[in-house]
Amino acid sequence: MDRKLLGQFENLFLELKKNTLNEMKLEDKSLSWEKGDEVDQSQEERDRAMNLKLLGRHSFMLKKIDGALIKIKNGTFGTCDECDGEIEINRLRARPVATECISCKEEGERTEGQLLYEKRSHTHGKSFGSNVIPLRNFETNMSDLDTNVLAMNSDIY
Repeated sequence: MDRKLLGQFENLFLELKKNTLNEMKLEDKSLSWEKGDEVDQSQEERDRAMNLKLLGRHSFMLKKIDGALIKIKNGTFGTCDECDGEIEINRLRARPVATECISCKEEGERTEGQLLYEKRSHTHGKSFGSNVIPLRNFETNMSDLDTNVLAMNSDIY
């Protein structure tokens, strides 16, 4: 990738980072509690939950932006993390924080749907329990079941 294009992406990431940090400051200010009646408190609680979720998303995006800026500095921006091939410029224009070429991303999404994996919070990196049980460990006579896993609904039990 030429220097001019790298400079454009770097400027884009710096602008995105600035805007994201400004949005986070605004959302952080709106997390303060104000006294009111039960209806006001209920609405305040819903708003607070939404703002916390937005803060988490912004935090996740900041990690991606910082990662892209580091890659620009290291000279690896635009290189696929999986195959070390070049990420197509149209993909980077559509999704500047992309770390995989479209082929590797599609392959990852296909296998992700087929494999049982530990669920993780992408925002915080914390693990949480899975409600998926492999069928090979679960005897069943259901002939019309054509998937590899059976999701158990904890509400039934």
